[in-house]
Amino acid sequence: MLRRRIIPFLLIDKNYDCIKTINFSNRKYIGDILNNIRIFNEKNVDEIVVLDIDASSNSYEPRFDLVKNIASVCRMPVTYGGGVKDLKMSKKIISSGVEKICLNSAIISNFDLIKEISQEIGSQSLSVSINFKKIDGKYYLVENNGKKIQKNIIDFILEIQKYGAGEIVFNSYNDDGNMSGYDLNFLDNILNYVSVPSVIVGGCSDYEDIKKLFLKYKNIAAGCSSIFIFKGKLKAVLISYPSERERLNISES
Repeated sequence: MLRRRIIPFLLIDKNYDCIKTINFSNRKYIGDILNNIRIFNEKNVDEIVVLDIDASSNSYEPRFDLVKNIASVCRMPVTYGGGVKDLKMSKKIISSGVEKICLNSAIISNFDLIKEISQEIGSQSLSVSINFKKIDGKYYLVENNGKKIQKNIIDFILEIQKYGAGEIVFNSYNDDGNMSGYDLNFLDNILNYVSVPSVIVGGCSDYEDIKKLFLKYKNIAAGCSSIFIFKGKLKAVLISYPSERERLNISES
């Protein structure tokens, strides 16, 4: 049986802090990024995604010293995103030991950047993150602040694949941090247009949500954050990840 991907997502801010958000805001400090990665190492995580969510809005480049430290600490493949604006930055991040670059804001009006980076480092090393938001029953592309982008979401998905995206991360604004379940209706609407490996993140509340996702969709990875970071009603910070036996149970179909 093909091993299904269950991927922790970790966010960092401009102060180098590891944080968790709700609806892309309402930030909560959850510890040191390197320490959190070390704990995930011990959980035998297959891969991890680290996103600097302040880089684009604050117009700073990737903190290459931090990227290098993250890559050196990780014992699993790591995807890094935040502040990447050109090929030179991408190559420097990859040379630090990162397996995949994740693009978001920089490609909204510059699909050529996808083509340029994918041709140089390979599409398998390039992930594109799409923020989506449900408004009055319809889905829209949004910026990191939740503001609508005036582009058709289906056209956008087709274009980024044509230009060389090797993976797409679908990031739900409405469900971020709310632990209300994945938006499977969104996936029903767009999957006929997706031909590359993809990940959905936002809303996962327990292992049953992951199992439902895997049962319904054979080629979608489960991106998770809150369930691997918080424990109990008071949401105490406690890093976790399913055991091998739990993963086998989740992946059964």
